[in-house]
Amino acid sequence: MLLLILVAVLTAILAPVLVPGLHRLWRKPCGKPNSHRFSDPETCIKIIKGEPFRDSLGINQLTLEESRATPNERLVRAFQIDNGFTTYDPAYGRQFKKTATEKLHDVTHEGWSKIGEVVQDFASMYFEKYESQNHGRLDLMVEVVTLKVILSVFLDVDRDAMSDDVVTRIAENINHLWIQSKSSSGSLSDDFRILKSDLKDVGLEWTDNKENPLNILLPAYETLWRVVAHCLVEVIFRPSANAEWLPLLEAFKANPGSENFSKLQPGQDRVSVLFLVKEALRLYPPTRRIYRKVHFASKEEPEVVAADVEACHRLPQVWGEDSHRYQPGRWSSANKSMHRAFMPFGGSPWICPASSSFGPMMIGVLVAAFASIISSGEWELRTDDASKGLDDQTILDSSRRENAAWEMVRRSVEES
Repeated sequence: MLLLILVAVLTAILAPVLVPGLHRLWRKPCGKPNSHRFSDPETCIKIIKGEPFRDSLGINQLTLEESRATPNERLVRAFQIDNGFTTYDPAYGRQFKKTATEKLHDVTHEGWSKIGEVVQDFASMYFEKYESQNHGRLDLMVEVVTLKVILSVFLDVDRDAMSDDVVTRIAENINHLWIQSKSSSGSLSDDFRILKSDLKDVGLEWTDNKENPLNILLPAYETLWRVVAHCLVEVIFRPSANAEWLPLLEAFKANPGSENFSKLQPGQDRVSVLFLVKEALRLYPPTRRIYRKVHFASKEEPEVVAADVEACHRLPQVWGEDSHRYQPGRWSSANKSMHRAFMPFGGSPWICPASSSFGPMMIGVLVAAFASIISSGEWELRTDDASKGLDDQTILDSSRRENAAWEMVRRSVEES
């Protein structure tokens, strides 16, 4: 018995040494039954494709749709959606992606200046109450304004129907249901009825899951708001933030478009708005982990594996010793390994239709609008990560928490 215990202990200690990289490739179970996380870029790419990531595994006996849809069944239970992320039907999956791509084209047809005006109006109106109260939650403002923009631009919801109270309830209920879907296997129908009632209040009604506006609303909203919030903290409130980033964002706000988005600022720190956005997507990817159910030929039972995108985006061996720091200048000299390891919108064959242009541009437009109305010299940020302000070493918490709050306090009031 003692011999068996000794062997087990030695195996646990020596396995990472005897098998190079094992300690960073195979991580602890991640909250799903029989699931494991992997952070190596090449392994992540194969997991996203539903392919074997070791030669000994054999082929995946599940279809691509089965591999992808099965881990997302909790979202069907929570939100009663039926979209390209949850369907087992390849034809419907292709049609959903085609429709989403066409919608993105229609939205941008009138130009980014029009979208920028909508964003600026919503952001300015919401921020007025913070100015009168001398404090307010940064994360809540970003959530509500982002949701209003999506409801207006994507789903043609009338502005007058979107009161702050109703939209706040929608945002909070989405977050609540998302969290509950991970921790509970029971029915969430009562919670969903509340969300559906709030959506009805803004004019959105449906009877069929394929017509559920959350099919579009969820991926768009979830892709945008947390990245925008984290990017704002990094470019405005982080002590190491470059003072030249704000004028860069202001110029982009005045004339949003692909040219100004990728235009490098002069001087030593060769940074563009695109680089500010990409660095936020690297440190705080919209989907921290991408799950696939797989049944490899060498395994008796299927299992759930995860591409740990967040960990992949922070690997020092890929991104350097400053991998946990927000350094947008790294993109001016990014190598092939960095580009291959960068997967904030997933990867082939499931790459998000918004990944190439629309998603990063929309993040940039939102960040520029918020940055324009927040005076960094007047506001202090209080986060759950630090009791007062931020240092240059603490990476922001990117986990989803129901009661997370980033409080902005007007500095002159705080010091009086």
